[in-house]
Amino acid sequence: MKVDLYFSFRSPYSYLILPRILELRDKYGVEINFKLVYPLAIRNPEFFKSKNFFTYFLPRTFDYFSQAKKLGMKFRAPKPDPINQSLLTGKISDHQPYIFYICHVCQMICKKNLGLDFAYEVSKLIFGGVKNWNKDEQLAIITSKFGVDLYELKNDTELNEKEIVKEIKKNQEEQILAGHHGVPMTVYKGKFFFGQDRFNDLMTELRINGLK
Repeated sequence: MKVDLYFSFRSPYSYLILPRILELRDKYGVEINFKLVYPLAIRNPEFFKSKNFFTYFLPRTFDYFSQAKKLGMKFRAPKPDPINQSLLTGKISDHQPYIFYICHVCQMICKKNLGLDFAYEVSKLIFGGVKNWNKDEQLAIITSKFGVDLYELKNDTELNEKEIVKEIKKNQEEQILAGHHGVPMTVYKGKFFFGQDRFNDLMTELRINGLK
């Protein structure tokens, strides 16, 4: 069995689904095809033009905390936010010092089949209350868990950046073709399940097809 997972580092819901995805892989033996995409703020900044703190960000923040509590997971507002954006007005800055770095490093480590594990560990920093999660000292601890030297990984990332960008954009194209632009999104046998709250629906579909 093989499931595609479309994931974004800016999405708290992507973070919230990861423990169940890892269990699906490690306990049930389902192959997870991890597909990293850029956050919606990068892919479609126009989406946020009419969004502001009170009508969009605040209600979602309450839900992030609520869903995390239900799942027994820690959640804190990221410091810094992976996307440099005014939550008051929704305006996205032209200067994005964090998201491309973490995405490109992650896509590079995907070549070692470690993308899902790396994403989970980094997401725990981002949404788990760790300040300055983006610093190399923090990320080096994570990569060392997998026997990977962060500075060699960064060097490989810089050398292969054009290819990496193409790979991420290809994931985004495949995501749209699969049925939706949102994350997290899982896809199994042509059926897509958008949102961390659709995980049980995915499990039902897998069981119908023989998952034990």
